[in-house]
Amino acid sequence: MPKNLFAETPYPVLRVSEEVKYQLIDLENELLAQHFQQYEEYVAVDNRRVDEQRWKHFKSKEDLHVYEDRRPWNAVPTKSDMPVMLRVGTVPGRLDDLMFGVVNPTVDAMCVQTSYVHDVDTATMLCPIDEPFRSLVIKWLPLDASLIKKARDFVYIEATGILHFGNGDRVGYHLKHSIELTQTKPRPNVIRANLSYCSFYRQSHANVIDVFGTSTVALGGKIGRYVSIRVATEALLSTYNLVFCAQMKKMSWMLQQQRSMGLQRGRNKSCVMCNKDTSSGIIRKIGKSTCNVCYGSVCHSCRINWRISFIALGGKLVQRKIAFCATCISKASACDSKQAARDQATGCRAYKNISTASRSDTTEVSNFSAVSYSDPAEVSDYDYRTCL
Repeated sequence: MPKNLFAETPYPVLRVSEEVKYQLIDLENELLAQHFQQYEEYVAVDNRRVDEQRWKHFKSKEDLHVYEDRRPWNAVPTKSDMPVMLRVGTVPGRLDDLMFGVVNPTVDAMCVQTSYVHDVDTATMLCPIDEPFRSLVIKWLPLDASLIKKARDFVYIEATGILHFGNGDRVGYHLKHSIELTQTKPRPNVIRANLSYCSFYRQSHANVIDVFGTSTVALGGKIGRYVSIRVATEALLSTYNLVFCAQMKKMSWMLQQQRSMGLQRGRNKSCVMCNKDTSSGIIRKIGKSTCNVCYGSVCHSCRINWRISFIALGGKLVQRKIAFCATCISKASACDSKQAARDQATGCRAYKNISTASRSDTTEVSNFSAVSYSDPAEVSDYDYRTCL
């Protein structure tokens, strides 16, 4: 993975007007209402069963399953011939942890998330619009050039938050939908692609999260349908890494919390896990380490090394192997993700190694266009746009 993710953007940072801000929120609510009804029907009416006459299995990862709609399609795709993908299944973990893995309201948080989830190669945030697990931002994303010959990119809104079923069940959501801004017109020799992605997450049992989502990608130009399917599928299956991402982010947060408290390194001679003496013997001294959260000694057998991502000077991603003890890892797993998410949303330095530089050029956004779709399972002409 490149170490300078998110360092460059071809567009200035945007500052949206109040009018556009409310229009974006209205667009988010409209899209969520449409997709949320589909998820409710999948759970309450279909009893979480996929209609295999409508959907064809395409790929699975663990207990996540991706399906492609069975619509007839042309060898040379038309504007209305966009693949629609459905993902259902479960992932292990807690809903709050998964949502902490999803939400990335700052450029630093987005970079750290990508280092664990591997859902994009590079991107940048053009404008944050904002609560733990609640965010609405405008983003720019170039598509991995290895997949296609001609460069493509996306400009879209990304929204996260919590909704509720009629029975009170909490449902996390993650929405991405292409928009058009006068300040982010396609660059020369770059095709502007479009996407519409919506995922829902619900705690169905202890340590089990029910997952439902759809993804539609229109890459534009003369490009094979399979490439669009591959892009949409990779986005849907990246969900499996979100709980792991949250665990890593919580470890980073705990590291920062301990440092802010000014704790001193301990002088204990025994491993905090197995009580083995780590102060004598050449082999023991070579293999021993110190937990970077509690500062207790850990022997070679008990030491757990995790690669943690930080943001260094200039916005560069730094990944370092850091030693922990099992007790501190368990504490991080059990701690409440909400406070860590609040710190992330308010710009806490928990994910920073050294403070990053920020851009100063800002452009006012006074209007935009949303790329409009009908029912995501029966997509209409993707070139149709609604000006708000």
